[in-house]
Amino acid sequence: NDNDESKKSEKGRLGGTFDGVILANLLCRLPNPLSCLDGLAKLVNKGGIAVIVTPFSWFEHFTPKQNWIGGYYDSTSNEPVLSKDRLKDCMEERGFERIHVEQMPLVIREHQRKYQYIVSEATGWRKK
Repeated sequence: NDNDESKKSEKGRLGGTFDGVILANLLCRLPNPLSCLDGLAKLVNKGGIAVIVTPFSWFEHFTPKQNWIGGYYDSTSNEPVLSKDRLKDCMEERGFERIHVEQMPLVIREHQRKYQYIVSEATGWRKK
């Protein structure tokens, strides 16, 4: 069956499927984060775990604004669209349930005299 062969080819190209995948401080630096989440859904086995760690710091020089997962105001209601809420919706649409949430502080050293203090949100997701 040609369809079976294309699935095998795709899994081979991606390196197979996994019981655990980590996305660390990556999501808000991608040009199309939803494509990444689509790929994540294909990579994680049923019952597998995905961990996403992100500060939700959206910038247009990384991600076009129309591709942001939250982090803006709704144009109709003028209510904030929170990234953590949109991520939950997006992951549930892709067959995941959230099993853990915590705040994860980190420090990035830019150079000898400059550091960034960031608090990312770490979430755990189980594939149904």
